[in-house]
Amino acid sequence: MPSLTCAIQIRHVWLHLLFSLLLSSAFSLGAGAQSVSTAPSENRLSPAGQMIVQASGQKPSALKFISFDFPHASATNPGSINARGDIVGNYHDANGVVHGFLLRQGVFSTIDFPNAQFTAARAINARGDIVGRILGPSGDEHGFLLRDGIFTQIDYPEASATTARGINNDGDITGRHFDNAGNESGFILKDGEFHDVFFPGSCSTDVWSAMDNEQVLVGDICTNADNGIHGYIRIKPGNFRTIDFPGAGAPCTAVRWINERGDMVGVYANSPSECDNFQTHGFLLRNGEYSGIDVPGSIITGVFGINDDGLMVGQYTDKNGKAHGFTVNLNDEL
Repeated sequence: MPSLTCAIQIRHVWLHLLFSLLLSSAFSLGAGAQSVSTAPSENRLSPAGQMIVQASGQKPSALKFISFDFPHASATNPGSINARGDIVGNYHDANGVVHGFLLRQGVFSTIDFPNAQFTAARAINARGDIVGRILGPSGDEHGFLLRDGIFTQIDYPEASATTARGINNDGDITGRHFDNAGNESGFILKDGEFHDVFFPGSCSTDVWSAMDNEQVLVGDICTNADNGIHGYIRIKPGNFRTIDFPGAGAPCTAVRWINERGDMVGVYANSPSECDNFQTHGFLLRNGEYSGIDVPGSIITGVFGINDDGLMVGQYTDKNGKAHGFTVNLNDEL
């Protein structure tokens, strides 16, 4: 029987399958370091592919969610948004294959790492650099960077698996890595050098985003004491504090992005059952105040990115079980 610590770590990893926006059952990979130009396919987002709905009741009181879908996809899973409003993420095609995408000025482009079975774009910075996760035939997991049309594979030294989660405007890349024993820790890659990040006392640590000063990091951890998942912010090396949505009925909060204003977004669950079944809600933390965010009529909502103008991007699942992307602009309403 696995230990409690092992069980919590496994739960943490499975939660990441949702929180990483990788909803496919495919779990395989491979592909060595590549330097290849992209030849993306393009599809234009038509007005008919958008849906505007009005949030009701709870603060914020007048949000307009704009829904979008990659054309003909069975699921659309955005990851982040940059200063120009470019959005990256992944989609599932009709055969269940997962591809990355870029949505720029209403036009979708497919992103596929060469020879990978699975490509998921997670983050994009103001320059247009994109990072994410790939899987291939051998089952290996790697991060990737796509810069100026050239793919570069990212692997933490001696790690059994590496995932790239975020990239800031200085080009610093954040993510997670696993050792051969299955222990998970975070990292920031700056100027070609990896730096391990671990929340003291946690049973695993993941780093999703870094501010441009490279000191402030956000992500999530697992903890043995409450069998929980908690968000966190690292103010500077050695200075961590947890982030938990107030009033939630379960220790299940994960921070996914922080912008240069210090606004944070992520997901939380209201009960242990919701947490275990990935039935999450989105949230915003701005100026010390939490706001829950749910797309009207959805059964699951997650907020995964926010740019400095307050434009957020996320995913919701409708009552039929289909995943869609959405954007919502908060501006200074809160």
